[in-house]
Amino acid sequence: MLASVAIIAAGCSATNLENFPNTERVIERADYLDRKPIPSLTDYQEAAQVRVKELLSQPLTVSAAMEIAMLNTPKLQQHYQAYQIWDEDLVEELSVAGRKETDPTTTSMDWTAAKIALMKSVNTVYRYNFPREYFEVAEEFIDVGEEVRKTYFEAIAAHQLQAMLETTVTATQAAAELANAQYQAGTASLRSQAMQQMTHAETVKALAEAKLEAISTREALNRLLVLWGDDANWTAPERLPDLPAARPSYANLEEYALERRFDALSERKSWALWHTSVDVRSEVRENYATLLTRYDLAKYQQETVLPLSEAVLGETQKEYNGMLMGIYDLIDDTQGQIEAGREYVEALRDFWIAQAELSQAVGGKLPE
Repeated sequence: MLASVAIIAAGCSATNLENFPNTERVIERADYLDRKPIPSLTDYQEAAQVRVKELLSQPLTVSAAMEIAMLNTPKLQQHYQAYQIWDEDLVEELSVAGRKETDPTTTSMDWTAAKIALMKSVNTVYRYNFPREYFEVAEEFIDVGEEVRKTYFEAIAAHQLQAMLETTVTATQAAAELANAQYQAGTASLRSQAMQQMTHAETVKALAEAKLEAISTREALNRLLVLWGDDANWTAPERLPDLPAARPSYANLEEYALERRFDALSERKSWALWHTSVDVRSEVRENYATLLTRYDLAKYQQETVLPLSEAVLGETQKEYNGMLMGIYDLIDDTQGQIEAGREYVEALRDFWIAQAELSQAVGGKLPE
């Protein structure tokens, strides 16, 4: 499809009367509309709502979030109405495409939805400037897709970080209660008791902020997906997708982007192409460098920092069992391990967001 779009764009001529439908086509169009009236809004809405509830019956995946956005986003629905494909058949085609997506880390539903909408359109062929219209409409699908991807990973990360801080609060509360008991028994100083209480208080505040962040990112995603009522209470996966085992490597990304970016394709017959190409190439290089850096940081946290924190905690546990270290040392190292895990989740979140941004920079879909 992309190749055909490029060919159409390259051969697009200036505006002239040949671009407009002749009388025969106008009559043909009128006859078509008499045979196939504009679909009812209710038919689409009912079919879409059934599919949305089906998707929300399981923990929300990035593919499911994207499909819901393709169904519910008002500005995309306006295109469905304008193209007179506002019916249950469109919902079913999007559903079939969504079920084929099995990768929990990525999705091309935005690209797929744009293709389905434009190819099913009953009136695009009669418009006077098909290539430019194609680019402008499809780009809106891609823009929605990028925002959904980024917000989805932010929301899932916030949910995971909240769960980790809840574990930390449990540990600091136990330490604070122990310090209170030891102080009352005269085996701990007031300073020691106060320090444990302060640590617990700081952790409680951090948890409150984490809960607020989880609510904020969830509601941001709800707004993008146009979810309300019971639908807004979707279940989040327990954790982000794992970091890929191999470092991302893409060849000729700049050329790949120039063949797919709608802003570059729409300028092929324009003096602005050179400037657009410079911008596209620069954006791709910057986003690719960001992706690699985010991957390296997450990988370092995963393979170096986390194992070290586990090793420290393991040794502390042995020495505590041998009565060579105190309970507070064990609690401190437990918190250290949790903190290392929190930093890994944040690094993993940043990697997936960087991947979404690079996908957008190359036109909405990374190479295989």
